[in-house]
Amino acid sequence: MLNGKGGVGRTTLTLNLAHCLQCTYPSSSVYVADLDVQGSSLAWARLAEETAFTVGVVKSRAQHDFHLFDTPPKLPENGLVPEADVYIIPTLLDAVSYVVFLKTMQLVRKKGLPHIIVANRFNSDRSEHRQRFAQLPPGALIVRDRAIFSSCYGYGETVFNRVGVRSSHAQQDIKAIARAVRGFDSRAWGDL
Repeated sequence: MLNGKGGVGRTTLTLNLAHCLQCTYPSSSVYVADLDVQGSSLAWARLAEETAFTVGVVKSRAQHDFHLFDTPPKLPENGLVPEADVYIIPTLLDAVSYVVFLKTMQLVRKKGLPHIIVANRFNSDRSEHRQRFAQLPPGALIVRDRAIFSSCYGYGETVFNRVGVRSSHAQQDIKAIARAVRGFDSRAWGDL
């Protein structure tokens, strides 16, 4: 997850994507590296009674099938970003978040990094969201504005810990991200 703006949902999306991958590939090992000094993924793990995947601070890819980086809300001044197979760029569609998203995209394009754009907390009732989403490159994904995401975080859960219509809709948004990631190396993945 990469974006220079704080509060765009990097941690929430990382944790939910990690749980999605663990549920989809139960014999695999999923690891979340919390690279943010705020330690939001680690804080979530402390809230959880039990986690389906591992959360830590080490960048190493050893011993894990899937490795997700929860990066800090700042673009590196030297332009160096953690090495990854694909970069997920979440953004909110308000004016401030969008301006920083554009700066993040400059870095991503300059380096030629493979990426997926996610319009996070999208609300189709807001004309600002609809207009900005139309400005995103084709293929951008949507994670709708759903209270269940923050509710789950507060209990050390993800939407994959819950059952019901609301959690099912939220799970589908996260599964769409997993399918897009799978598209970068479909040989190593099964069905989602």
